[in-house]
Amino acid sequence: MGSIGTYGTETTAPEYHCSVRGTPSWSGKHEADITNDIQHDIGDFIRIEAQRKGNNDFVQNCIGENSSFFNEKFLNGWPHQMWLEHYENGVSEARNRENR
Repeated sequence: MGSIGTYGTETTAPEYHCSVRGTPSWSGKHEADITNDIQHDIGDFIRIEAQRKGNNDFVQNCIGENSSFFNEKFLNGWPHQMWLEHYENGVSEARNRENR
């Protein structure tokens, strides 16, 4: 699976494209154009992708490299905070597997 992305700004979502999943509905959108459905899509994306990035960063010994994707101020910060939580979950799960 290949993906490309750019970090978002205070008022725009990051741009993201995945060779398997395509381009999400929120990619590059201004926060004024983000509907409740799109916020739901952002949450679903974060739950999967941030956890995967945390796991991969642990395995590749580069923890922190992908710990941020959404700007801290975008949508009052909830996507950024959610990303951090799921990223850390991915790191923790990978660490726990290694310690078994």
